[in-house]
Amino acid sequence: MSDNHESKEEEKIDFVSSPSLQKAVKKSKRKQTIKYVIITVLTTTILMTIVFMGSQYILTKRVQDQDYFYNSIHGANISEGGSSFNYNLFSITKETTYRKTIGDRSILWDKKIEKIPLFGRIETIERGSGMTEVNTLNEEAKRYVRYNDFNNERKIDFYYPGLAYDYLPNELDTVVKLDENKLIEVALSFKKPMTILELTKQLGQENVNWLWVDTTSTAQMEYMKTTLDHDSLKTKGGGGAFGLEVRSEFPYSEEIGEGFIRMLEQLRNKGIHKSSINEALKGIKENTRATKGKIRLNGAVVTGTPAELKRFQNLDFIRASVLGATIDKY
Repeated sequence: MSDNHESKEEEKIDFVSSPSLQKAVKKSKRKQTIKYVIITVLTTTILMTIVFMGSQYILTKRVQDQDYFYNSIHGANISEGGSSFNYNLFSITKETTYRKTIGDRSILWDKKIEKIPLFGRIETIERGSGMTEVNTLNEEAKRYVRYNDFNNERKIDFYYPGLAYDYLPNELDTVVKLDENKLIEVALSFKKPMTILELTKQLGQENVNWLWVDTTSTAQMEYMKTTLDHDSLKTKGGGGAFGLEVRSEFPYSEEIGEGFIRMLEQLRNKGIHKSSINEALKGIKENTRATKGKIRLNGAVVTGTPAELKRFQNLDFIRASVLGATIDKY
């Protein structure tokens, strides 16, 4: 009985450890491993494709929602020249150039490199015109003159109507004496705000490149009147001003003023530069009560040769004039 039991146990052991079974088990394990590897590779590939396509979609959407239209209404006589993009998995590096139109030519004015992440704040990595600004007093000009670090050209400033200044520059007198082969940019500041219709009659269209829109709220004006005590603190730098581009083929009219407000509202709804847009719309709402919704203009940018700019020299409604960028005509 005992011998028979041992014999059966040996047979059972011999069956489990038989070469054919071991071979079958190994083959089955290899197939299982290969199947797991294939499933893992496919799953990983699908997941990575979804992640990549999803991130590219979000990044592309962020680029599309960025500030091209904002740049078209912000920055005196500055327009976006074009952008290039370097795509990574979770971010885009965007390089944008900006140009100024002076007479019938344009010059490279600035370059900005930004990192646009999948989520979070957009970071400016480099700016050609400088990330910080140093103002120095120019004894000859009797004011603080600002220069663009990118091309060493003068930046323009505007002077607000209704604010008191120790000195109001009249640099058109210098402009008309410059070399006739120069093309020159000049910022004009008005004695009082004007509607587009009023300005059309007094300033005309010729040689006008850009119009400075009055977006300053009552609270902001009061702050500048009562708190700021130096002229350089009470001017409006051209790069931070809101306004309208003017082209000879598209004469400025009340319709473009209405379009300007619609553009601000669209940008606000998209959440682009929300704080500055809200401030601008608040100021416009306050300032247009007396003009039945028509936007008011505080200044303009004009460009051309000294002879072409001479007609602006003695206009009574101009309060101040500031020399900007200059280039050779030929």
